[in-house]
Amino acid sequence: MPLFAKRISEALSPGAKARLTRLQPYPTLDTWRNPLTRGLARRLAHEAWLKMRDEIDFDFRLTELSIAGVPCMRYETGATHAGGDLILYVHGGGFLAGSPEVNASTVLPACQLSGLEAIGVDYALLPEARFPVAYDQIDAVYRALLDQAPDRRIILLADSVGGCLGLANMLRWRDEGLALPSAAVLISPALDGMGHSDTHITIDGHDPLIASNAGRNVRKLFQFYAPDETLDDPRVSPLYGDMTGLPPMLIHVGTREVCLGDSARLAEKMRAAGNPVILRAFDGMFHLFHMHWAMNEAKSAYEDIAHFMRACLETDAKPGGGPAVPSGTTPSRNSEAVQTPSAKERAAG
Repeated sequence: MPLFAKRISEALSPGAKARLTRLQPYPTLDTWRNPLTRGLARRLAHEAWLKMRDEIDFDFRLTELSIAGVPCMRYETGATHAGGDLILYVHGGGFLAGSPEVNASTVLPACQLSGLEAIGVDYALLPEARFPVAYDQIDAVYRALLDQAPDRRIILLADSVGGCLGLANMLRWRDEGLALPSAAVLISPALDGMGHSDTHITIDGHDPLIASNAGRNVRKLFQFYAPDETLDDPRVSPLYGDMTGLPPMLIHVGTREVCLGDSARLAEKMRAAGNPVILRAFDGMFHLFHMHWAMNEAKSAYEDIAHFMRACLETDAKPGGGPAVPSGTTPSRNSEAVQTPSAKERAAG
């Protein structure tokens, strides 16, 4: 049993305690860079993330499509409504793994509880595609969505390095005068390619998934992602950008994450720039605990996300117009039944 599993807070749910004892660290960057081991590492990661999708206990449908020449995925559940406001989802995976299908367990609960359909961008991964390929693909999809329905409101949902890609693009869209998303939700975002957050030191060795080596591993990853750029370029590490004028933002992070400091620093930069921001730090939680839908902590987190999304849309008259993080009670789920095939039903079919 790993050392960290022997020191688990009694405040966690039984399900969270059980997960912490079973978590396995992510493969090292050397494993990903080696062409002989990369395929196996990606396959094992994808199998683990797909298994988490099996925990989803409501009906859903995944549909492949292409937007602006970029492969994408549409997410629908029994509570979503077609043709309305939309979630734009940018998945994580260290720039090396993941996809809208493999990481679906991160976005489907947000769709179910908010009533919003989502579009996930299947951006190109390393090492085949270095910066700025993925960055530009997300930009192309967003612009196409705006062109298709200029009055439709879009909420950005992004996790891990997807948060890096999403936030970097919001800075670009603001600078180029595009209508910004009505709100943004970042889950366990990795935003500083320099690895300078203090938690890369203080939590290193206590994060059950990510070994930081005092930030050096993060720097190596971002150098692999953007070898021709400086790592404090806001297009690469958006934490070094100017946050002025960004939309309301909700940030979720666990206290067992080496990237916790990235979230704290972003929240402070948002506040200092006069932007509405909420930072939720979940006690004892690990990187992307949201993917574990069966855990009570994940369900609570998604209730918070859905409330934020719905409340922001209720106070936002048009794209980019959300003046503040609204307050109020958590909206109830949409109870209309729209039967769509679940993962198990699709597998059986």
